[in-house]
Amino acid sequence: MPLVSAGNEEADERWRGVLFELVKRANADEHFRARVEATGAVIRDFDGVLGKGMPSEYASPGGTIACHEYWWGFQLEIPHAALVGWNASAAAPDEVTASIGIGTGPSSQFRKRVSAWIGRRLEELLELDRGEGIYVSMTWMAPGIFVPTSIIPR
Repeated sequence: MPLVSAGNEEADERWRGVLFELVKRANADEHFRARVEATGAVIRDFDGVLGKGMPSEYASPGGTIACHEYWWGFQLEIPHAALVGWNASAAAPDEVTASIGIGTGPSSQFRKRVSAWIGRRLEELLELDRGEGIYVSMTWMAPGIFVPTSIIPR
């Protein structure tokens, strides 16, 4: 799986999308918020973050699973075909891990954990998919808290 680097502008835009979704989920689900806060992450101004709205542009995956590493965390790009294939085969976490790859760099230590998380949530992730694929992101400020978002084509 390719490791993709991006410029600061793209990294900042993707961060806004992940932060928006993280805050939205934390506001709606006390258990999720408690898990985020248990990592030591401090998110202030929930209403201010939500008031800015979700960023509107994301790139669509090129048909392969990719990992983007940024200053704020990492983001897996998972195309529609991979999600459908995992679901159809009732993929075990090892199968998902094999597809995602172990990789190198800071995200490598979280790949098995995110694979297990994906395997347990395939139905939820397929609902987010909309035929375009999804992102699964994790911020360095809240390690082990995975945030899925729909890919919105440009």
